[in-house]
Amino acid sequence: MPVNRRSVTIMSSSGTEMNKYSEQVRGDSFYGYTDGLSTIQATYDQFIGRFRIQGTLSLNPDESQWFDIIPQTSSGRSFNTAGYIQFNADNPASGSEAYTFQGNFTYLRTFMDRTHMGDGETYDPFYGQVTGVILSS
Repeated sequence: MPVNRRSVTIMSSSGTEMNKYSEQVRGDSFYGYTDGLSTIQATYDQFIGRFRIQGTLSLNPDESQWFDIIPQTSSGRSFNTAGYIQFNADNPASGSEAYTFQGNFTYLRTFMDRTHMGDGETYDPFYGQVTGVILSS
């Protein structure tokens, strides 16, 4: 039976940032584990935008080697086939949501994406924020 080997905060509050990558953290494959089971907990405060979970199999990844992971969700909302979960102004995200996925990734990260909003660079307090992201694997 697999046991929790670690939990780590990979992204702190997004504050007034429009787009933000989390820290790149080592996944199960980096350590030679084979179950590949991971859960990410994202905590939101009236967040509007897209949230992505990404992985790579490379030991030294460049931007072209990251890909989106489509996890199971704990809410009625789900990730779409484009690889993200989207929260709109009429239904912003608040509180915590958990996303579970399995794969032997060497590294994992998340991406808070609002490039599609406004001019993609200017923050509006109406957009809310991601207040933290924790990975457990």
